[in-house]
Amino acid sequence: MHKKGFTLLEMIVAIGVFSVAVLIAVSSFLNLESVEKKVQAGLEVQTNLRFALEIMAKEIRTGTSYHCSADSGTDPVSCPAGLDYFVFKNAGGSTIIYRRNSDRIEKSSDGGATFQPLTASNVKVENLKFYAVGAETGDDIQPRIIINMKASAETRLGQNAFGFQTMVSQRKPAP
Repeated sequence: MHKKGFTLLEMIVAIGVFSVAVLIAVSSFLNLESVEKKVQAGLEVQTNLRFALEIMAKEIRTGTSYHCSADSGTDPVSCPAGLDYFVFKNAGGSTIIYRRNSDRIEKSSDGGATFQPLTASNVKVENLKFYAVGAETGDDIQPRIIINMKASAETRLGQNAFGFQTMVSQRKPAP
């Protein structure tokens, strides 16, 4: 009376267990794919923001006459409270302006006549602050500028938010 093979109930249970295992595996792979896309979108935003921050830092490092306001003239003025507008003379003597406008970082190389965006259109710059210390001439303090920014980007998988900060000290030529 020993029959070889499986009963119908054993087959249904085996197929059910196999189906559940396949369903879990497929959903894990789909979730992993969406997480990978979100990480990739985040890396693109970070790269864009780091690029803008690096451009600003390199040019500020070799600049002079730092001030954080459009109406502060050309005299160097510290701004320890932080503002979203930064003006200085670059190494070539041109007036450079960095500002936050319409959720983007913009740069002017012609004293404010025209501005070019430094960040991509999909990146929303929520906060940009420049803190300048030691900008005044004759105070014997090495000028330092702290750039602080917070930005985000909306993707189809959600929002990626990032914060960046760097400190730039002025390169002064040896006397």
